[in-house]
Amino acid sequence: MVLRKRIRRILLENKGRYIGIFILIFIGSFSFIAFKGFSGNYERLINEFAQKNMQEDVSFTGYEQIEDISSLEQETGAIIDTHKYYDVPLHHERELRLISISHKVNIPSVITGRMPKYPREILLSPNFYDTYGYEIGDTIKINDDMFEVVGTVALPNYVFPLKYINDVIPPPGFGLGVIATDDMDVFPDAVTVYTARFTDRDNVKAQVTGLYNSITQKGLMLSEWMDASANKRIRMAWATISGSKAMSVPVPTAMFLLCCLIVGLMIWRMVRSESIIIGTLYAQGYRRKELLQHYLSIPLMVSFIAGLAGSLLALPTIYPTIKLMVTLYYIVPFDKVVHSLTDIVLGALMPVIFLGLASWAVIRKELAKSPAELMKGDIQKAKVNVLERTLKLDYLSFNNKFKVREQLRSIPRLIFLLFGVMAASFMMLIGFTINNSMTTVFSSEANTSFNYSWEYSFKEAKQGTPVSGTIPFNAIRSHPEGRESIEFYLTGISTDAPYVYDLVDGKGNELSKEQVNISYLLAKRLNLSIGDRITVVNKLDGKSYYLVIDGIAQTYAGQFIYMPLSDFNELIGMPTDSYKGVFSKATIEYSPEELSGIKDLKNMVNSMDELMMPMMMVVVSLTIIASIIGVIIIYLVTSLTIEESRGSISLLKVFGYRSKEIKRLILSGSSPFVIAGFILGIPVMLISATALYRYLGEMINLALPMILNPLHAVISFTLLYAVYEFTKLSCGRKLAAIPMSDALKAGME
Repeated sequence: MVLRKRIRRILLENKGRYIGIFILIFIGSFSFIAFKGFSGNYERLINEFAQKNMQEDVSFTGYEQIEDISSLEQETGAIIDTHKYYDVPLHHERELRLISISHKVNIPSVITGRMPKYPREILLSPNFYDTYGYEIGDTIKINDDMFEVVGTVALPNYVFPLKYINDVIPPPGFGLGVIATDDMDVFPDAVTVYTARFTDRDNVKAQVTGLYNSITQKGLMLSEWMDASANKRIRMAWATISGSKAMSVPVPTAMFLLCCLIVGLMIWRMVRSESIIIGTLYAQGYRRKELLQHYLSIPLMVSFIAGLAGSLLALPTIYPTIKLMVTLYYIVPFDKVVHSLTDIVLGALMPVIFLGLASWAVIRKELAKSPAELMKGDIQKAKVNVLERTLKLDYLSFNNKFKVREQLRSIPRLIFLLFGVMAASFMMLIGFTINNSMTTVFSSEANTSFNYSWEYSFKEAKQGTPVSGTIPFNAIRSHPEGRESIEFYLTGISTDAPYVYDLVDGKGNELSKEQVNISYLLAKRLNLSIGDRITVVNKLDGKSYYLVIDGIAQTYAGQFIYMPLSDFNELIGMPTDSYKGVFSKATIEYSPEELSGIKDLKNMVNSMDELMMPMMMVVVSLTIIASIIGVIIIYLVTSLTIEESRGSISLLKVFGYRSKEIKRLILSGSSPFVIAGFILGIPVMLISATALYRYLGEMINLALPMILNPLHAVISFTLLYAVYEFTKLSCGRKLAAIPMSDALKAGME
């Protein structure tokens, strides 16, 4: 068909616009495949690892041994296994958690090397192995014994290798070491942990409850009980997977919808401006179907090539992304990536479908006119829309009136600009906001609320006067009645604590330590105010306690409820002077047999610094992508504005207007919509981030405050507006190139 020759000419005449559309579609398809590929493959790895290696459904420890495990298994339908762990300090502030090999539940998976076969052999977690440069065959001195490194290992119950279950990230220098059960016997103070997995995978939660009831009915006292559904070592990976799944749809959809709007507008303008040509082609015998195919070929071709390129180029990024996650955060056996042909086809065809339908709807409407009507030309060019008729512009000066009317003559173009700027500002602001929220929480926890350096927890409660220089505390892991996904510690602290924590309310007034104080984040999450009553349930034994909130601490240092130690002990039925741990500014030499855990605040600070580095990379990446999107959208709108106002620009030149004046009249009218787009992006971002934080809270029991730094909002707006001004400047040459003769030609036509 002769019409095919026009396609190349149309693309070259408007190459800037089509390149911009190409990039937007490319970003949409790329992000779709990248997010879907990562989440799909990582979900496959986690599921296979959990099923093949028998990941636990629950773990627990007790004050006494369970003698008849087999009868308990028959009674509850669970597979129950035991392992031991013991934390040993190494040189250079390193620490290994030695874990004995399990054979029925939480079976170790060797990543490199082999399983220990001989005495004094050890498998290390990959992060510890790589960070400190170990090789197979090296030896590690543990106490007075030398252990030979025989490889690296992944454990189903330590996918995210947290030292303590309520940590946010593993402390620096912490690693896992798997050794044989016989080798663990040299550590008499090792903690015995029971793990259970149910053969019936339906309604696991009810079976967990049944197992707990069976154990307690036998009179066995539990010191710790942890469902897999609340275990951060297991759930953190699922939070990452779910987040990637959630992002795989809205980001590409937003890109495709923006492209639909601008492509539909461009095709509509092209068809209307060529109405005389189309009418002539009708008269020469061309059928409507042939003309429809001709005008559809451009958006279909651009969208297919961009979608296919984005999909194919995203595939090589999936493997290194998962490899990075496995290296930095999660420990999962990882050997290959499986690509989904369905996802690749969707990534290539979704933009074709989106843009094809939008273009078809526009073209079909114009081609429905008769040849005679089309040959009359664009008779609706000067039509005034309802919005323009509604506005009373008589009180404005000519220049302002001209700017307003030029903008209102193309409502679709303004909608595209508004939503485009809103999308760009959303991406910039959400990156800054997440970074602000995490920085505020972690810096507060490390530097402001807590004034101690060490936290020592004991295996059994102590009574009497603690070691000099320490402050005693007692705590139970709890959840609000009816909301088991929200975990926090109900903590009793001696009121003689001068330096443990300094809490103030929202007005900066110091809160009394003689009352029940709740952290701001937990109060907000539970919608509690001063004077409200809360029912707290002990996660271990299910007992309920009733508290009245006396104060809300304006701190972002996590989720907690603090009360006087004596009141706490009375509440849970323990002796008044008993305590399960102490806070200290200096290290205390306790025997390992006494301790169930040690928390080093300095290590927490270092951990947060490591955590924030990837966050900064995310913020920078989002800012770059948002800037690219902003440049493309503003360029497309500006170039369309110049093209649509070609006759007005030529006529203004005839009237003697200078180039600078014409630029202000034609190009500056979009400024209010750029500002409005940015302002609208703020509530959209806040709503989205709030939903994301709420989701994270339910998944991994992490509470983050919503913090939008005004400075970052100013930086984002300045950057976007600078992009707008730069684009106007670069498009000014197009405006200057329009000759005055165009006005005369328009008059002759």
